[in-house]
Amino acid sequence: MVRLCRPPFAAASLLALLAGAGGAAAIGCAGPVVARDGTVVVQEKGASGATVMTANGVEYRDRTDVPQRVVVKDPNTPWRAPVGFILPQNGRFTQTSKPTVLTAPGLGIVMRPSDTRVPAWGGEVLVRIDLLSPAAPGSTREPEQVAFLVDGAGPDTMALSDAALAQLGGRDHITVIDVRGAHTVVPTMPASHRSLSSAALAKRLRQPRPATGDLAASLDQARAVLGASGPRLLVLFTDGESGKHLEGASMTALRAVAQANLPVMIVTTSAKANFDALNALSAEGAGTLVSDDTLDARLHTLRDDLPTPGPVLFGDVVLTFEGTPAPSHVLEASGGDVRWRLDAGELALGDVVAGEMRTEVVRVTVPAWVPGEKFSFTVTAHVTDPTAPGSAKPGERKEFKAALPCIYDSDIARIAASRHGDVIAYASALATMSRLDEAFVGPGVERAGGLRALAEMHAQSMGALARDMHDPQIQEQAEILAALLRAEGP
Repeated sequence: MVRLCRPPFAAASLLALLAGAGGAAAIGCAGPVVARDGTVVVQEKGASGATVMTANGVEYRDRTDVPQRVVVKDPNTPWRAPVGFILPQNGRFTQTSKPTVLTAPGLGIVMRPSDTRVPAWGGEVLVRIDLLSPAAPGSTREPEQVAFLVDGAGPDTMALSDAALAQLGGRDHITVIDVRGAHTVVPTMPASHRSLSSAALAKRLRQPRPATGDLAASLDQARAVLGASGPRLLVLFTDGESGKHLEGASMTALRAVAQANLPVMIVTTSAKANFDALNALSAEGAGTLVSDDTLDARLHTLRDDLPTPGPVLFGDVVLTFEGTPAPSHVLEASGGDVRWRLDAGELALGDVVAGEMRTEVVRVTVPAWVPGEKFSFTVTAHVTDPTAPGSAKPGERKEFKAALPCIYDSDIARIAASRHGDVIAYASALATMSRLDEAFVGPGVERAGGLRALAEMHAQSMGALARDMHDPQIQEQAEILAALLRAEGP
């Protein structure tokens, strides 16, 4: 198959995209390129368009090369986009999102879509959701610096670490260190990015790691990160089967940490943990021990010993996404529970406590429609107020809603140029950690060479955008994402 297009550059691999517009200008009109699916791309001058991340790598599409709609005749057929993930032609984002806020007394839900121009042939939008529950001074505990040390890969590691992350507030800061190799998995960042932290740890645990750990070196790293004063906590998750890690120098190092007035919590991630050594250590006052034969019991003890910033303010928070025209469905989310309805999608976020902050990203489908027509997501928040002050019905269910306005467009270059770099960069970092498994090119992501280089480019583009707009908040986000990608490693 031969496809004619007129890009300043064409790419059949991620490497060509990363060369950027400068490389394209230098080479001018290059020769034909054979894509991984056998398509021959003949480059010509004179037109513009966008690059698209597909299962064949990064490819170029002319602005007049409009994808065909995907017609689904069986309701059980999985949804798929007509084209891959659309990028600006030069890989540089120039737009940032504008927030839409859902509010109720004591709760704010800030939504930032990745696009305001959506494909007329149908597609999807990424929506960043920042859930905020501000608390009055004195109503919550002081913010803490928390370090997780993960020793081994016990079967309950992720369940327990996720439960611990859920206990932290928006003003807390989290660092995650893998004892195997004394490797920083998550550099210090606000605990509101719990999905990023959890995803980075899960990916680290799946990768081959050194056979032995260095708990003493990891403890030194944690002490340096946590500092010498203020509310601090060190949580050691251990499978207990690494045996020698909790003997000799490691035991001495743990005692020294406790004697330095740094609170230590030891959590066993396996029912087969070495209870004798751990119990002896706890008895010496070198840390509280969370250990039991069952996971449920350990989760219960962990939540008791690591309190949330404040009381529950809202119960069973659920966001409903409805499209006009319909239907729109939530395909996946970085956190929470995704639910399907006939003509809409839901994201269940659970209970919200005072002082809580969390950031999630969801993928929501956009049905095909006519270019130039309006499209909007109506997002409805359903919450239960357990106290309902002044209400005759304590615990009644409430709802409030807002709309995310978009417009249909058939020009792929215009769609690409208007994409919001701050949302895209955050989502690509999550996708790199496999927390949004199909956000970019679906199950063919590994065949396309992975997303790490693309995520790094997105973070760099976001940093450039922050400098252009003189926006310190976007710059902080860019630095967090870049640091996380560096720590995660190739």
